[in-house]
Parts: sequence; C-alpha cells; structure tokens
Amino acid sequence: MKQKRRTQVLMILLAMVLLATGCKEEAHAETADLRLLLTTEQFSSERSLIPDSQKMVITDYHLSGTGPSGQTFSVDSVERAVAIGNLMVGRWTIEAVGFNAEGVPLVSGTITTMLSKVTSTATIHLTDLVGSGLLETLVTWDPDQVADDVSLQVVLLDQQANPISLDVPALDKGVGEVLLQSSLESGSYLLQLRLFSQGMLVSGATEAIRILADTTSDGTVNMIIGDLSTNFEITVINDTMLPIEGTITATPASPTAGEQVTLSYTPTNLPEGVLMSDLEIDWYCEGTIAQEQSDTFTSIPEAGTHRYDVVVCHEKLGSLGNTTLLVTMPY
Repeated sequence: MKQKRRTQVLMILLAMVLLATGCKEEAHAETADLRLLLTTEQFSSERSLIPDSQKMVITDYHLSGTGPSGQTFSVDSVERAVAIGNLMVGRWTIEAVGFNAEGVPLVSGTITTMLSKVTSTATIHLTDLVGSGLLETLVTWDPDQVADDVSLQVVLLDQQANPISLDVPALDKGVGEVLLQSSLESGSYLLQLRLFSQGMLVSGATEAIRILADTTSDGTVNMIIGDLSTNFEITVINDTMLPIEGTITATPASPTAGEQVTLSYTPTNLPEGVLMSDLEIDWYCEGTIAQEQSDTFTSIPEAGTHRYDVVVCHEKLGSLGNTTLLVTMPY
C-alpha cells in the first residue's frame, strides 16, 4: 500500500516538472521589434470638381498585422515611421490605411514580410485608393441660344481611358441645366461634355475629376455657346486648382482672319523628379480630341468662339488635370 502511494506521489511530481518546463519554454519564445516605414503620394488639388484640398491630406495611419501562431496587432499613428515591439519572429502580413483629418480612409497598402533579428524593417507603399464617393456636376447653358431639340452627350472615362457608365437624366430645357450624379470608386476621371442643337455641336467641355471615399465631388460646368465677333481674344481660364497646372500661349499673338495659329502648352507646377517628357498631353476642341501626345496644336480656327482643353496626365495617381481657354477668331 505504501509502495503504491509512493508511486502516485512520484507521478504527480513528474507531471508538475513537465508543466513547469513547458511554461518556461513558452515564456522564452523568440520575439523581435518591427519598424514600419509608410510611403504615399501627397494628395493636393483645389479644382471645383475635386474635393477640398484639405480632405486629400493624410493626417494619420492605422496599421494591423497577422503573424505566426495567430498573433495580431493593431496600431494608430500620426507618424510614417512606426516601431512595434514584442512581435513573434516569423512571417507577417501587414496592412496600412491612411486617413484624413475627418477620419475618411484615402489610401491603403499591404505587405508580407519576414520578421527576424536580421530583418526588422519593412516599407509599406500606400498605392491603393480606398472606397467610393459621389460625383455631382451641374451642367448649365443659355436656353435662349439653343433650339427645343437641345441634347447633351456625356462621356466619363477613368484614368486608364476606360469608359464608365453614367446615366444622364432628362434635361431641364427651360432653365438650361441638368444635374449629373453617380457613385464612383475612388480615383481620377475625365468628364467630356458636348452640347447639340438642331443636330449641330454648339458647345463642348472636358473636366478632370477626383473621387475620394465618402466624399462628394461637386461643381458647375457652364457650356459657353460662342457667337461671331470682329475681335480676336484669348481668354485663359485660371486652372491653378488642377493637380497639374499649366499655361497656353498663341503664336502669332494677333492673327488675321484665316491665319494659322499655333497654341503651346507649358506646365507650371511639376513636382521634383517629373519631367515634361513624362506627361501625356492631349488637345480637345469643343470636347472632341484634336491632337494627341503633343505640347503644341496648330490649326486655322473658324470665325467665332471656340473652347480648347489641354488634358495632362502622369502615371502617378491623382495627376490628371486640364487647362482651358476660349478662342475668338475674327471673320
């Protein structure tokens, strides 16, 4: 009986030793500190069809990660460099989301990296725009300058020139306006408008648009219908609100009727490292493509007032912009 009792006591002591050893090994599981660096392009613009520039400034970041044995972390930071300690060594998948001051997510990025004593630094590139927003554009024209059959042709393209479906409601012909509304994924878009009366194109416009998550991009586009004039005038519309700004000059400065005119475009706010040769520059006349991949456009304008749009694009997100001018040619 005593021998059996002694055996039971030894078995209990052995179990306690094994349990203590297991806890000791788990307590000494190898860990390391991770330092994350976040990079993103600066959001900036003041265009009427683009949200307020302050809404496109990233003010803070949220980072979350999943690693070995299901270990996770979740961190908020106002800095681009974030240090996180006591993470288990191994493979980690980490996501970062950048927010503006209103708490709206703007851009995100994900990385899968190996954390060890040798590798403790990772860089997450925030390249994916987040969510969707609302486009609200009021298009107006002078109803006294068009017939009752007036119609509006609308084309919406994304930054890769893919067409996007956009419903056009019935025109208010008496007032001369129509409100275009659509929910769009975050990104840059190009809106092309062409106004017809009695089967003829009477006005056109091309506008750059930026959509942010949970934000309304609104504005008004006035469709100007030109008439004949004995004076030649060039009116440059202030496009300093565009992501890529520029100016247009005309040669000769004072042409005569029927004389050839060359328009030249010059960007004025290219960021460091971006060259003129990196840009895609297209010319539109009355909403119709007139010249591709060129910083100049030469033509002999007909008598009357015409709208010219220069659309400029770079491969970086949010770079899409346009500069507009009205040209009045004497007859």
